[in-house]
Amino acid sequence: MLSLLNAQCSSLGTVNMSTKIKIPTPLRRHTNGLSTVEISASENVRAMLHTLTTQYPTISERLFDAQGQVKSHINIFLNNEDIRFLNGLETNVKDGDTVVLLPALAGG
Repeated sequence: MLSLLNAQCSSLGTVNMSTKIKIPTPLRRHTNGLSTVEISASENVRAMLHTLTTQYPTISERLFDAQGQVKSHINIFLNNEDIRFLNGLETNVKDGDTVVLLPALAGG
């Protein structure tokens, strides 16, 4: 019985885990309309955003200023926690985490 189970597990192969980036509606035109982009597991939020901007280069100018810093009106959350109160862009991510990009809204 155990050898049968091992054989079944071996035939499944490895599972590639990923992290997700939720894209708000105003930025979806830069991700071919995708509301969620799956990224292979990255070390931190900075690496995730680098992968995102490599796959979808036009989103970069919407997220980063000329010095490469996240624009002040872009809020970034990791699993519902604002990364400004964690470790900023250096906040570690793990398989299954979700990053949400949320532009601040203004008006009245």
